[in-house]
Amino acid sequence: MLVVGLGLSLVAVAVAVAGCAASAASAGGSSAAGPATTHVGSVGVPGSSPTAMSTASPPPGAVRIADFDALGRQEAVAWARSPLAKAWRTGLVVLSLDDLSAGPSGGFPSGQDKADVGNGDLVFTGLAPSRGPAAVVTWPDGSTMKVPVLSEPRTFGELTSSRECPACVTTPLDVTAATPTTLPVATSRGIAKVPAWAFTLKGVSGPVIQAALPPGSYVTPGSTGSPSRARLAAVGTEFTGALSAAVSADGRTLTLQLFGGPCDATWGGLETEVDGAVVIGGWENDPNPDAPCSAVGIVLTTTVRLSAPLGDRVIIDAWTGQPASPAFPARSPS
Repeated sequence: MLVVGLGLSLVAVAVAVAGCAASAASAGGSSAAGPATTHVGSVGVPGSSPTAMSTASPPPGAVRIADFDALGRQEAVAWARSPLAKAWRTGLVVLSLDDLSAGPSGGFPSGQDKADVGNGDLVFTGLAPSRGPAAVVTWPDGSTMKVPVLSEPRTFGELTSSRECPACVTTPLDVTAATPTTLPVATSRGIAKVPAWAFTLKGVSGPVIQAALPPGSYVTPGSTGSPSRARLAAVGTEFTGALSAAVSADGRTLTLQLFGGPCDATWGGLETEVDGAVVIGGWENDPNPDAPCSAVGIVLTTTVRLSAPLGDRVIIDAWTGQPASPAFPARSPS
């Protein structure tokens, strides 16, 4: 199962799993260019069983399907015209800059070591490596792309420039060796292996790995094209974006995660298919919005059924107008 989504820091996370019923809100559309087809996904309701569900439609006034459809059309057209659309399928689009480095697989032996690395308090004491990593990116389907590669000193400079905790007291940590390697990085075309350097730390069982990709050799998704608050408000007061979308093996079902609250009694997913894109969103209903409710964020799960397998169509979150991808930062509408 492939998972794509938007990253969000939650105060607390609880997952309520909805069932898998789905009903079409309108007909006559297609999965590619042409009229959009909007589907209302299965509706989750809290219950003692994690599979509790309802096939009811959203409450009256919760969301306006026609406005969601119009928003989806607008975002699909904007996406097709964006420079990122071409790079998404043929270039190197790194979904999160956090993926360009990785700590030791077994973790750090102490919080002090972790703080030293996080603040770049490192001193290279080893021998200069005799060769560098291969200048190629490889995707799961075997496709490759040549890229320029940073030298060991420049890549080490990326590590020493880190300042994750400026207020922390750190001590220099010896780096005893640098070895060429690859690093798995989430991209728009799947998990790619990119050229990297593995740095051995004194007293740490595993290396710290830093991608050897210079600026300009890859692109990252931006926030341009996000819908205005007015466009979002037109869809309905209970409309929300989708944090993530997991694609089923047959490509026909998307399992969506929505960011909600403990007082939401029902929720559901929305998707519209138009112009080579699938635009997703959701809705959440608190039947007593004026009553006191704990300010705790939870993740609500629901599903939507596509009219055709996803294929190479891009999934766009309706709330941001951006592709739904792993580790995207949460954004506020402009």
